[in-house]
Amino acid sequence: MVSVAFVAAAASVATGTQQSTMLPPAAPDDGSKHGILRTVWDFTFRMGLRYIKNSYKDDPFRTFLEVCLIAFIIWYITKQKYNIGTNEIVLSEKEIDELVEEWAPEPLVPELTEFEREALDKAIMIDGPNGTKVRLASGSTSKPVLNFASYNFLGFIDNPDIEKRAIETLRKYGVGSCGPPGFYGTLDVHMELEKQLAAFIGHSAAILYSQAFTTTLSVIPCFSKRGDIIVADEGVCFAVQQAILLSRSKVYWYKHNDMSDLERVLKDVNKQLVGRRGKNALPRKFIVTEGLFQNTGDITPLDVLVDLKRRYKFRIILDESYSFGVLGKRGAGATDHFNIDPHEVDLLIGALSLALGASGGFCCADKDLVEHQRLSGLGYCFSASMPGILTVAASDAIHALEAHPEGYLNNLRENTALMRNSLKRIPGLQVDGALESPLIHVRLSPEALVRMKRSGGAWTKTDIDRVLTELTDEAQKDGVLLTRAMYVDEHERLLPNSSIRICVSSAHTRKEIEKCAHAVKSAVSRITSKKR
Repeated sequence: MVSVAFVAAAASVATGTQQSTMLPPAAPDDGSKHGILRTVWDFTFRMGLRYIKNSYKDDPFRTFLEVCLIAFIIWYITKQKYNIGTNEIVLSEKEIDELVEEWAPEPLVPELTEFEREALDKAIMIDGPNGTKVRLASGSTSKPVLNFASYNFLGFIDNPDIEKRAIETLRKYGVGSCGPPGFYGTLDVHMELEKQLAAFIGHSAAILYSQAFTTTLSVIPCFSKRGDIIVADEGVCFAVQQAILLSRSKVYWYKHNDMSDLERVLKDVNKQLVGRRGKNALPRKFIVTEGLFQNTGDITPLDVLVDLKRRYKFRIILDESYSFGVLGKRGAGATDHFNIDPHEVDLLIGALSLALGASGGFCCADKDLVEHQRLSGLGYCFSASMPGILTVAASDAIHALEAHPEGYLNNLRENTALMRNSLKRIPGLQVDGALESPLIHVRLSPEALVRMKRSGGAWTKTDIDRVLTELTDEAQKDGVLLTRAMYVDEHERLLPNSSIRICVSSAHTRKEIEKCAHAVKSAVSRITSKKR
C-alpha cells in the first residue's frame, strides 16, 4: 500500500510546500493557537521526511511500484469515459410509423396441418377416474372401454387400498405444499419416501422431484455442463433429448442399442482427449440411455454397458422411467433385471407416475451427488414439492410391490407374453420391442402397406398415421381404447416409424387381453379390406 507519509510528501511537493524544509528549527511553543499548530506541523513534517528517507533509500522497487500506482490512478481518473449514447440512431415519426406497419409478428404456435387438426378434433377425453376400464366423454356408447393406452403397468391407479389411504392423507396434509423443497415444501412423508426408494433400488441415497418429465431435464444439466462430453443412444425419448440439449455439452450419438457402435464412439472420444491440455483437459464423460425405451419398447443391455463404462472410464446416467416397477425379480428396474449392483450406475433416474400410478420422479445416486442436486437441481430448487397425497400413494405402491412381487410381476409378464403371442398371429402386423416389455409398439408390416392401395404414389408418414388413427377408432367401437404413438417430429433425434402403442397391465384379465387382440385383428381386417 502507498504510505500516508509518501502521499503527504508528494502532495507537498505538488503544492509548492517543499520550501518548508528551509525553515529554521521549530520555535518554542508560545502557548498561542498559532504556535501550537506550527509546532505540530513542524514535528509531523520532519518525521515524514525521516520516514521517507529510511523507507526508500534501500528499496528502489517499492518507490517505482508506488509511483506507477499513483500514475495509474491519475490516468484512470482523467481518461475519457465511454458514452453509451454515441451510436444512438434517431428516427423520425414517419420512419417509426413505417417500421411499425411493416412489422409482422410470428405466431406463438405454428399453424396446424390438416391431419393435426383432424387428430385434435378426435382427441379422446375420459369421463371419470382413470384405470383399466374407463368411460369416454364422447363416443357412440356410454359403456366402459378397456384401457390399453395408459402406463398403468401394475394396476395401482385404481387400487382401492391406495385410494383409501390417499383420502386420509388429503385430510391431513391438504392438496399441496405450495413451496419448493428447500424452503418450506419438505414434509416428513417426502423424507420417508426418499429413504424407501434408496433402500428399494439398493443405492446410497435418493432425491424426489415433483414432476417426472422435469426430473431428467434437471438431473442431466445439473452434472454435465459446457465442455463436458455425453455419449447418448439415438433412440432415447424426447425428455432425455431435451435434457441433453439443455446441458450444452459436447454430444456424440451411437446407433440405437448397438453396443459395438457405442464402443467405437467411446474409443474415438478417448482418442480425441489424448494430449489435450487446458482447464477442460479432463472433462466429465457420461453415457446416457434408457432402461426400457419409450419409443421402441427395447431394453438396454446394461451388463454390456457397465463393462464398457469401466473399460473406457465413463459415468452412466440411466433413465429408468419406464423400467422402474416393471423389470427385475423385485421390479426395481434394469439393475435388478441384469442383477447388477445399482452403484455401478452413477445417476439412476426413475418416474413415480407410470408403474406406481402416482406423480413425480426421483434420482438415486451416492449421497454427495444427491446433496449436490438439492443445491443445483433446477427442478428441485424452483418447483413446488410433490403433494403429500401423491407421495403417500407412491410409498404405498412400493410397499405393495415389496409385499407381493410375484403376484404383480408374474401376472404382468404372463399378460405381456399372451398379448405379444396373440398380436403376432394377426396378418399384416409387426410387433416390436423386447419380449419382457409390457410397452408394445404395433406397426403395419411392409407387406400390408403394399397390399393396401393408395392413390398418389408411395406411402408417407402422414398417410400411415391416418390409417393407424382409423385403426384405433375401429378398435374403440369394439370397446378397446388404444392410442397412436405421437412424437414431436421436428425435434426427434431418431423419429420412430408410425405405430400404435399398447400398454399391458397386471390388472388386466386373460379374457381382457384376448378381447384387445381380437379388436386389433378385426380393426386391421376392416381397414385393409377397405383400402384395397
